[in-house]
Amino acid sequence: MWQALGNLIPHSIKKAGIARQVSDALICEEFDIIARSVLGRVAEHCSAVYVKDGMLWVAVLSSPVSGELKLYEQDILRALADKFGEGRITGLRFMT
Repeated sequence: MWQALGNLIPHSIKKAGIARQVSDALICEEFDIIARSVLGRVAEHCSAVYVKDGMLWVAVLSSPVSGELKLYEQDILRALADKFGEGRITGLRFMT
């Protein structure tokens, strides 16, 4: 019998052993959305790159942008925790 594709994808992701990588990619994507809502056009100068050991690594073009992100770090972490669970991301690290 036919099953909805939305029901098959999560099972297939787990079975393939890539659930963590998919989750990390979704976190990076969500960070970029949150950054745009918090920073506005300044968010064009930063982008989430990867997740490692609970830290979200963010590429920034300048120190002022990382400083601005640091001001909103707790708000960003709270928004990520609401969507991906408490403790999944514990901090932000910046790559300039």
